[in-house]
Amino acid sequence: MDKVAVGAVSQGCIGLNGDIPFACAMPDHSRHLILVNHPRGQDARDFEEIAARMAFIAPEIRVTIVGTASCEDELPETLWQHPVLTVSMMATRRFRPKRGTFYQGLPVPKFIQMERFAAAGLRIPMTARYALGRELDPARWGEHVVLKTAAPGATSKGDAVFVLPAQRVAALAPVLFPPEHKGRSALLVQQFIDTGETPESLRVLTLFGEPLLAMLYRAHEKRPPLDAPEEVLLRGPFASNVDPHFSCMLVEHADEVLAFARRAARALPRIPLLGLDIIREAGTGHLYVLEANPGGNTWHFSSKLAEEGRKEISREQRIEQMDAWGIAARVLAERTRAEAS
Repeated sequence: MDKVAVGAVSQGCIGLNGDIPFACAMPDHSRHLILVNHPRGQDARDFEEIAARMAFIAPEIRVTIVGTASCEDELPETLWQHPVLTVSMMATRRFRPKRGTFYQGLPVPKFIQMERFAAAGLRIPMTARYALGRELDPARWGEHVVLKTAAPGATSKGDAVFVLPAQRVAALAPVLFPPEHKGRSALLVQQFIDTGETPESLRVLTLFGEPLLAMLYRAHEKRPPLDAPEEVLLRGPFASNVDPHFSCMLVEHADEVLAFARRAARALPRIPLLGLDIIREAGTGHLYVLEANPGGNTWHFSSKLAEEGRKEISREQRIEQMDAWGIAARVLAERTRAEAS
């Protein structure tokens, strides 16, 4: 969807019916909410359904959905005469609101994320930038560490994440990340948090700090024993969310996880949509936050990225888990009332 476009889903929404723009019968609106739709990141239908929910709980708010290639000048000038809040789950390509508060998803360096989480009092794995040749002390780091890159997108397939003995990092890092590897210049080393023989992780999606979806990702295979030969350890499935080597399921009885996610989301208050990666340590049960994925390509109700995952857990099941649309409508209405300007 690259133009101002959305169906007439509520009395508070303007849009496009086929190629013919129209405005449905509307009450007087004191505030406007603009949602920016990214075709690969979200299905516009999701925003239309959320807008329909908002019409019942916040009839004074008019919702407009635009595409990433839309221009603010394409919207009626009368819209800009009222307080406006604009929300884009991912970075916008072109659209810039003429007035009002503007939230959008943006990359945040992983080290900054970790600093924010630590400052908020959340458990994080001990993490540091890694310079090739640096020796690590197992007494400080533990017997095993995770070596990976902080380069954007370089770990999305799990092929640049390694668990290895701490005392072998200096020797193996130049081999695992050769000069041509795009992540070589942004290496980091992290304390290894063991989630059990079958690696697993949690993903909690939050909108302005309120959870919409909680998923568990579990590797299909057990990881190798930590005392396995080095070559076996390096090939082991330690990343639990690497397609197609994992299963996903909805998290049940998630109160503790959701409370933890809310605290983590508050560490990045300017980012509207966060896909928080959380792990639970085997043995202690302690929760750790790994990253927030603030770029926003985490709307896995309908994102292209999660097409395979929706064969296991459907769009409808994901929405129904917590009544995601009801929560989103409430959160967006509250934000619009409080921050439209």
